[in-house]
Amino acid sequence: MGLVPRLVHRALCDRRALSHRRTTYQSMFKKLAEDYEKFKHYVKWLYVLYELNTQIAICEPWEKVFCHVLLGSCLSLILYASYAFVPGYCLTLVKLLWPASDVLNPTNACNINADVVCGNESEPFLT
Repeated sequence: MGLVPRLVHRALCDRRALSHRRTTYQSMFKKLAEDYEKFKHYVKWLYVLYELNTQIAICEPWEKVFCHVLLGSCLSLILYASYAFVPGYCLTLVKLLWPASDVLNPTNACNINADVVCGNESEPFLT
């Protein structure tokens, strides 16, 4: 087989591969769009379940907003309190369970001062 027929054959194969890639990309994006639509439908279904289970579906719009704000505020306060206070309690628990542990030793590589970290657990640790 000569050089020219090989180049022609290679060009045809590349064109077929490119055509196949285009259809593959199109089908991939089509599947991605379908998956996105399924996800949106699932989120809407979860929201309807949330409204029905909390009885918010029977409220007026301003009452729904009030309930959503109240629920969001309570959830954010719980998450913040967990973020701020739980590490101090966990470190105190580690210190109580493993008193000779190297985790809170002030001479380790991190130079953690155990008295500062576990001094008073009623104060926020990370704020």
